[in-house]
Amino acid sequence: MSNLIELINAELPQFQCGRCDTPGCRPYAEEIANGSPHNRCVPGGQVTLDRISDILNRDSLVLDHDYGPDLKSQVAHIVEEDCIGCTKCIDACPVDAISGAANLMHNVINDLCTGCELCIEPCPVDCIELIDIDEDKSLIARDSSSHFFDLKIELDLRKKKKSKMNKSIHENLNIGDSINQKLKNRNIDSATSLKKLQLEILESQKNEKYINSEDIEKLKKQL
Repeated sequence: MSNLIELINAELPQFQCGRCDTPGCRPYAEEIANGSPHNRCVPGGQVTLDRISDILNRDSLVLDHDYGPDLKSQVAHIVEEDCIGCTKCIDACPVDAISGAANLMHNVINDLCTGCELCIEPCPVDCIELIDIDEDKSLIARDSSSHFFDLKIELDLRKKKKSKMNKSIHENLNIGDSINQKLKNRNIDSATSLKKLQLEILESQKNEKYINSEDIEKLKKQL
């Protein structure tokens, strides 16, 4: 399965645009390998679709343009004088191609920007432009950024697992504290409980005839 995912992912365009209803190209490759339709990558075009069809040994399909529109070879550009440093574009970027911090000017790292357009909509001041570039430059940037995207997914999964583990540990500690508190609040007469247990043991010995009944009665009186 992992080899199949790698083969499919290698044919996808690595825009990481999410238009296929998955977070990016590798997640879509995983979905395809698990049986999802493989005609949802509109930016990849018919060529990509046909190659994936060959890998899967499936009939070629027609691109589902409901998952469009297409993407051009382009990069995002932030108009510096208009940027308010809100960080919304940084959060939206799937490949960490935007640098900056809160209330400070942001910049696009052109060598990583895939031109996915995901940063455009969140910008509250409309200060992000799209600039056309050569296809070769776009391919290099998309190839480079795919490693960052895969790493980001892996780190996010680790964070989720750690968060889930911490939540589970916290819940278990709360349960343990609750049980311990209930035990502390109980009015248990240890001496009475011990005597009751000893009497039950003696009765069981009597029933099994391991000890003479008269001897058992004598032992009971001693308790």
